[in-house]
Amino acid sequence: MKLLSPLFIGTSILLFTGCSTFTAQSIYNKNIVFVQGKPYLVPHGAEFSNAPVKSDVTVKDYRQAGVDCQKGYITWTSPKTAVELKKTYRTDGADAFSYAYQSAIRDRKMGCARPLSNSEYEYYKTHSGQ
Repeated sequence: MKLLSPLFIGTSILLFTGCSTFTAQSIYNKNIVFVQGKPYLVPHGAEFSNAPVKSDVTVKDYRQAGVDCQKGYITWTSPKTAVELKKTYRTDGADAFSYAYQSAIRDRKMGCARPLSNSEYEYYKTHSGQ
């Protein structure tokens, strides 16, 4: 019994320290953006589409690369990737662009964001300082 008490206290301290120092980093490296009046959460600094996805081809491209994308979502691209893709298309052509596009999606340098519900919007707005 005497051995369990220090073990319990040590475990409790470790658990308390871990829980109190954990911060949800994913909220702070994202921004709320509005597209056609709806809020979306995208990575900080990302370029994003100015209209929700309507094309089955776009949805298919993202899903083939393993990203959940549906009509009504918006697409986003990291700024560096956007520049690289434009350069690839101009210098290497459509085939190289297609490969680079799929690679960027797989590497999570491009993605889709779904519209936030009102409660999600309020939560992120409150916790991200925007």
